[in-house]
Amino acid sequence: MIKVGAVVATRGRAALLGNSFVKAIQLAKEELTNTTHQYHLVVEEITSPDKAESAIEKLIETDKVDALVVGLSISGQIAKSYATAAKIPLFCICSVGDIGDELYTFTTMPLAEDEASRWVDEAKRRDIERIALLTQDYPSIDNHVRALKAEAAKAGIAFVYEDRFEESTTNFDSRIMAAKGTSPDVYFVEAFNPALDILGQQLKDAGVRNLASIVSFSVSERPELFEGGWYTDSYVSPEFKARLDQRYPASRLATHMMPYAYDSFKMLVEGFESGQDILTYVRRMTEYSGTAGKITKKAGSGNFRSAPAVWMIKNGKPRLVE
Repeated sequence: MIKVGAVVATRGRAALLGNSFVKAIQLAKEELTNTTHQYHLVVEEITSPDKAESAIEKLIETDKVDALVVGLSISGQIAKSYATAAKIPLFCICSVGDIGDELYTFTTMPLAEDEASRWVDEAKRRDIERIALLTQDYPSIDNHVRALKAEAAKAGIAFVYEDRFEESTTNFDSRIMAAKGTSPDVYFVEAFNPALDILGQQLKDAGVRNLASIVSFSVSERPELFEGGWYTDSYVSPEFKARLDQRYPASRLATHMMPYAYDSFKMLVEGFESGQDILTYVRRMTEYSGTAGKITKKAGSGNFRSAPAVWMIKNGKPRLVE
C-alpha cells in the first residue's frame, strides 16, 4: 500500500482554490487503473495556508505517508522541513521557486517568471505601453509583480502607477482616481477575496474596464465584475476540462492548481510503479506530459516549469483564449 498525503486550505480566501485542488487530486486517484501497487490518498483540509503544521505532522507521523502533495506556497514552506526529515518527496503546487530544492521538495506550477513572460507577450500583442498596478500585499502576488516589472522593462513597458494595499482594505476610490490620472493602457489587478471583488466593484463603478491580471480573475466570486478582462493562468487540456465538468457538474472550479495537483499525483504513481527508488526517480525526471501540457525540469533544479495560457472573462466566466 502506497500512501500519498495531500494538504490544502479549503476555507477563507483560499477556499475556491483549495476545494478545486482536492477535487483534482481525488479525480487522479479515481482514474488509476492497472497499477502494481494499491494507492491510498489521505487528504487533510486546513483552515488557511499558514495552519498546515499539525496536518503535515499527522500525515507523516501517524498516517506514515510515502509522499506529500501540498497546495499553496506558505503550506509548502512549512511542509518542506518535514518532508526532508522524513526523506519523502514533496510536490508543492505553488509558484515560489526557492521552495523547490531538487532533493525532497519540487514545485509543479509555472514560476512567477513564466507567468510574467507570457503576460508581457500578450501585453505587447495588445500594444500596451502603460500599466497601473493595484495589488494586494501577499508573498505570491509580490513575486508576480517583481517578475512582471523585470520582464516589462525588457519590453519598454512602463508602470505609471503603483499601489500595494492590505487585505483589509475596503475603500479604493482614492487609489482608482490616482491611477486614472496617469492614463494607463491597462489596470493590473491582483488580490484575494474579499478585497478582490470589492476592488472590482469599485473599478466598475468608476468606469474602468481595461483590466488584466495574473490568475486573480479566475478566483473571483463575481467574475462578471471583470468582464472582458484578461489574465494568464494554468493551461488546462480540453480533455481534462471535459472530465472535470463531467465529474463535478454542479461545482464551481478554479483551474489554477487543478492540472498540477492531478499531474503531481500521477507523477508520483509513475515513480512508484517504476520499481525504482521514488526520490531517485523524481530527481531524474526532466519532463512530463499531462493535463497541464508539457512540464519540464532542468537537471539540478527542483522546479517543474510550464508555459501558462491566456484566459479572459467572457459572459461572466473564464474562457481559455489560447
